[in-house]
Amino acid sequence: MTTAKLRYEENRLFENTAGESFERNLKNGRLNVRALTRHTISDRLFQKRYETEGVDSAVTIVLDCSGSMYDTFKMKDGTVTCRMAQAVKVCSALLQTLSCAQVATSVVTYDDHTSVLKPWHMNYRKVLPMLECMGGEQGSNDYHAVMTAHQMLYARPEQRKVCFVLTDGMGNFMATREQVQSGARLGVTTIGIGINEDVSSVYPNSVRVNAIEDLGTMTFGKLKMAV
Repeated sequence: MTTAKLRYEENRLFENTAGESFERNLKNGRLNVRALTRHTISDRLFQKRYETEGVDSAVTIVLDCSGSMYDTFKMKDGTVTCRMAQAVKVCSALLQTLSCAQVATSVVTYDDHTSVLKPWHMNYRKVLPMLECMGGEQGSNDYHAVMTAHQMLYARPEQRKVCFVLTDGMGNFMATREQVQSGARLGVTTIGIGINEDVSSVYPNSVRVNAIEDLGTMTFGKLKMAV
């Protein structure tokens, strides 16, 4: 899926659903100036406005930076790449499109250690060059990364909270699964994107991406289904 199409679809998906409507032809309320031409034949010249509160969103992207994410392989067109290079492209596209849709975003990265690469207040443009320079160690402490992401989301005022995990494997299997379940009970939707890996045993809401070229399309498709 192209970045332009992704941006359009996510704008529609995450746009604030707030709106307003009017009940017209009333005998009292706020004057409806468009009805003044009927004053000689009707006394129903008033209208009442109804406001609907919108659903706003916050998304934390959790990016696996462990050593296996940098293993190289050939794509269908013969070019050599690694999982991290493609994951960074998807992460960048998500940040751009979500920010354009006025969705609050943050980024958490992990290998042996967890880092908050993009806090909520940081402009997404500042983090894009940092993503391109990412490097990692061999370890994979996914539990601490997911817990950190959930804690960040708990503190947000938005109604819809989504934790998005891009990974090629599982580290602390039991602890991470329990954290995902705990997050769900507290209103956080956690989505696992397994790159060449089935992660459904940890993330019930997940998808496996077998072809790295399909990472962007599959990632957005899962996001759209989840929210």
